[in-house]
Parts: sequence; structure tokens; C-alpha cells
Amino acid sequence: MPVPRGAPGVNDKRQTRSCQVLAGDRERALALLRVALAAGVSRSCLWFGEAAPDGVRRLGRHDYLDALGCECDLLVYDAHAGLYPDVLAALLGTLRGGGVLVLLSPSWAQWAAFDDPALAGLAPWPLGSTDVGRRFLQRLQDQFAASPVVRILDVDGTESLVLPPAAAPVHSPELNEDQHRVVEALLRVVTGHARRPLLLTADRGRGKSTALGAGLARLLRERSCRVAVLAPTRRAVEALFARLHRDLPDAGGEVRYWRPADFLAEAPDCDLLVIDEAAALGVPLLQTLAERYNRVVFSTTVQGYEGSGRGFVQRFLAWLNERFRACRHLELSAPVRWAPGDPLEALANRLFLLDAEALPPVQGVPRYRWLERDALAQEEALLRQVFGLLVSAHYRTRPSDLRQLLDAPGVSVLVAECAGQVIGVLLAAAEGGLDAALAEAVCAGRRRPRGHPLLQSLATHGGWCQAPTLRLLRIMRIAVDERHRRAGIGSGLLARARERAEAEGFDLLGSRYGVSPGLLRFWQQNGYRVVRIGHRVDPASAAHSVQMLASLSTAGEALCDAACARFLDDLPWRLLSGLAGLDPGVVSGLFRQAGGDWAAPDAQTLADVRHFALGRRDFEDALPSLRRGLCAWLAREDAGENGALLVRCVLQGRRPTREQVAMLRRLFAAGTPLLQSR
Repeated sequence: MPVPRGAPGVNDKRQTRSCQVLAGDRERALALLRVALAAGVSRSCLWFGEAAPDGVRRLGRHDYLDALGCECDLLVYDAHAGLYPDVLAALLGTLRGGGVLVLLSPSWAQWAAFDDPALAGLAPWPLGSTDVGRRFLQRLQDQFAASPVVRILDVDGTESLVLPPAAAPVHSPELNEDQHRVVEALLRVVTGHARRPLLLTADRGRGKSTALGAGLARLLRERSCRVAVLAPTRRAVEALFARLHRDLPDAGGEVRYWRPADFLAEAPDCDLLVIDEAAALGVPLLQTLAERYNRVVFSTTVQGYEGSGRGFVQRFLAWLNERFRACRHLELSAPVRWAPGDPLEALANRLFLLDAEALPPVQGVPRYRWLERDALAQEEALLRQVFGLLVSAHYRTRPSDLRQLLDAPGVSVLVAECAGQVIGVLLAAAEGGLDAALAEAVCAGRRRPRGHPLLQSLATHGGWCQAPTLRLLRIMRIAVDERHRRAGIGSGLLARARERAEAEGFDLLGSRYGVSPGLLRFWQQNGYRVVRIGHRVDPASAAHSVQMLASLSTAGEALCDAACARFLDDLPWRLLSGLAGLDPGVVSGLFRQAGGDWAAPDAQTLADVRHFALGRRDFEDALPSLRRGLCAWLAREDAGENGALLVRCVLQGRRPTREQVAMLRRLFAAGTPLLQSR
């Protein structure tokens, strides 16, 4: 008898996965699910939400990532507890071939009216969940209803929930052909010529971390090596270490996990550096590590809940090929947890746009327009272009970003199009406008109203209590197609955002991001000024977060001027403490922001600098004057290729070697005429 459309298929050799939706009253749905579980054979199960049966692992929205190394035959997702795109996308990856997703939902026809707990997080204060759009949910329902792998059951109907028997795992402990290629390539990085890095890429579920663990086990069986493993979190490499210890239980301390920030700070020696989920670390950091270490393996997921690394692959692989003569790139394509062509994977890719990519380059004059989100949600091709560009340009684009794009109140979408194709995207959100009493409570740390992060930070960390009373348009994301960069598209997007903000009476434009020299230069060239840099380094990206403002009104200009002046006044002192590890290129850019407003050094400072340059004064004795002189120098002119040495030793407290002191004397001798200007 043929299986009807929408019904779960019997487990076959292909080991595909399926989905059944129990729509309607939650208690009724739970009762049907318990009956089905009691009638079926024992199966491994993961459960998101409440009321999980005894012996079943229950997951919440804050601990779901702990299950990413697990596998299950049955995944229960209770959408009554909240539809969280990141959680659903992540847990789908734990469902192995032949498994079933059971989704508990409100009434299918009334789901849009359901007060979803997940919606409150999308609404900036004082708005609530009723102000959040339902476009993402409507799209999910349309995708589910159209999928032949999804069966939608009304819990008040006559159909019953039937779970197919649990199947044997679709994969075995043996490595597949793709994984064997990874093992051989990893060994070649260590045993072959130095300076030949390896880049591994794969969609989620392809077993790249397992292959790396198997490769390290084989490497350590054949030779003694010190291996450093970097990843944003230890959880990201659990599969790697699990396979390593399975194949080589006594690996011991020869393989060590490092957080990126700690690794950069300690700069340990190692025979092999393995960087997993590299796209989450950012290209500048990876370039530094590639230059510093001779034998490096870069590995990253390019599709999945973690965010996309496709844009990272385009940029970073191009740099590797240019910098190194024999870089190798391997891509794993065969899934190991489910069968090739799995329809549930295809559904997830469509639903969350995990496979969205930028289109081929086009020629023409760009046209800018603001999009209506109702229309955007209905135009699938346009939505794929917009989100695909964000995915390719930003290495941390997640499924939840799609819901924010479609539904979050106060979010605006601007695109640059060329020949009908999206080549640039800007997302902006409104902040501020709080009353004086609430702003004072924010400044005192008594209140943290949701959805005003930049102005709230200025109040709580900078002491600018009036900041939350102003209105700010925050640039959340800006992305330009790689093939159209350096053509003014990004600046054009910012210019249109300024025009709109001015027309709507905003006081400020603002942005915050992980700072690098290139990004800082871009924002400064577009009239934005740094008003704060976080003193803590992101342990994953090893970057400091910077906040920048551009004024649009008299009140906005007063705040921007005052905050910028205070920041620059404090900068020389902060470079000796919380910003001691800040990129020297960023430091130079910060002083360049001061320009000619920075006070020229006095006569005594210039005399001390000359005495040091001529060898008449020790470095330690001259250091205070060198610091004052270098600040003025950097405010007037770029220090050139030796700027890093000047910044590290003079401003950030790194003790110079004898050879470096000699170099510093020559540099200050050459820079003294500049210090005397003005």
C-alpha cells in the first residue's frame, strides 16, 4: 500500500527523517504523545520544553547547546514554550537518519494569535510581544504545509500519532571517504613542507570534527607532537576530543584546547595548530595566526545553526592562496548522521535560509530603496538575496537573525540593487527616547530596558545619563557583496540611512562591532567617531567591541563631542591596562580621530624626545615624554610600518629589547620634526 502524501515513511535504506506536528491544545497533544511513546519501542529522545517523561533528557533555551554532541531517534520540540529558531535549527542536527521530529504547536489556524514567549525578546521597551510581527511564523507554516515530509495532525481530530520504530544509526564508527581524505591531509600538514595550511569546510553533520579527532589520534600514534586546538568554545570541539580519546585514550596533554584570546596572550609553541569553527573568529585574527605558526589547519562549518561561513571562505581562502604558495582546500559533502538528500535537512535549509547565497556579480549603477517587510516576506527570491548577502558577509548570521529581520519592531531594511540584484544590505533599529526618570535609573544601574543597547551602554559605562533620552538609529548590520566592495556601496547605504534618520528627527546614528583597523577606517571616513571601547576582549574573536556615533541634532552633537573628548582624554591611560592588547593599527586610528585638536608637546617634552633619540637618555627615563610625543605624532600622521613597535613599547607598556630601543631612537629622531609642527 503506498504511503500517502504527508505521512511519515517507513524507515528504509535511505534513512531519511520526518516530522509530525501535533497542533492544538497542549495537554491533549502531550496525552497523544505519551500514548504513542508507550506503544513504540524504546528510542533515544531529546525534549525541548516542559513535561518530559522520566528518563528523557529535557532541554531549555539556555542549555540546548549542551546536546549538540548527542544523537536521538525522537526529537520533541514544544513550541508552546517558545519558537526559538536557533534552538530548533540546532536540535534538528541531533536527529539521526530514520528519526522523527514531533513538533507541538498551538492550533494551526490560531498560532499567529498565540502569545509566544519567544516574541518578547524581539520587542524593545516599552513594546511587548503583541507588537512583534508574525511573518516568520507564517513562512514556517507555509513551508511545513507544502513539505511532503511533514504530517500535520489536529489533536482534536480522529488521526492518531504513530511513531515508526527506531532505526539503527545511518553511520558507523568507520570513517567515510571524505573523512579519510581529511586524515591524510592533516598528516601532510605536519609531515610535509612548512607554511602549507589546510582549510576544511563542510555543511553541518558532515563529520569534520570527528575526522580531525581521528587524524590527530593517528598523528600522535606515529610521532610525538604538541597540538593546540582553538575554537570559540570547548563545546565546539567536543566531537573532536571524543574521537581522539576513543582512538587514542592515552593522548594525554599532547593535545590542548585553547580559547583564542588566551592563545594570543600566551603565544605558546606547538607543532600543529588546529582551528575549528574558524569562521566565528574573524579573518584578521586568523591571518595573524597563519603568519605566526608554520603548520595550521583551519576548519569551519559553512551552513547551520552556528551561522554561515561562506563569506569567510571566499575572503579567507583568497587571502591564503595569495599569501601561501601551496594552500589546500578540502570540502566534505557526504552527511554522516543522515542520508544524502534528506528531506528534513532540505526543509530546514529552506525554512531558515541556511543555504542562501549571494548571486553572481552584475554590472550597472546601484539603486537604493527601503523595503517594506510585509512585501519582503512574500517575495521569497528577494528575501533569499537579502539574507544570503548577510550570510555571506557576516560570519555570525543565525536563524534567529531571520526572524529579527522579518518581525522585530523598529527594524528597517535598506538595500542597494544593481540590475535587479541585491548587492548591499543595511539593517537599522531605533533606540532611545526614554523619559528622564527612566534614563537616570538606567545610568544608576537600576533598570535595563530591553532593546536600547548602545545608549544604555553610554549611560551605564560612560556616565552619560542623558544619552537614553535622545533618539538614535543604530546600524545593526551592513553588508556589501564581496565583488562590489570598494565602490562606495557601503558609504552609499550609510548616506541613505543618515538621510532617513534626519528626516525622522533622530539625534544620533550609531553602531557597535568588533573593531579592526579596516572597519574603523571605514566608519571614520563616513563621519562616525569612537566614544567607547570595551575593556574586555571577546574570548572567541579576540576583538574589542567599539561604539561609534555620528550626530544629527544639536543635542546629539553635544553628547557626541563630550563623549568623544572624554574617550580620547582617557585613551593613553587605558592603553596601559584594559586596552594593552589592542591592535596597534586600531590604536593609530583612534589617535587619528583626534587630528589637529590634540595638544602639541611642550618644549621640555620635545627636548626629552631629542635626548632619547640621540642616546643621551634611557628609555625608561624618557618614557613619559615619549608617550606624550607619540600621542601627538599619531594624531597628526600615520607612524608607518613601524607603528606597531611604537604603540606596543611606548603606549601599551611592552618592554623593548636592546635592538628595539635602538630602532625606537631612530624612529623618534625621524619623527621629531613632526612633533614640532603647530
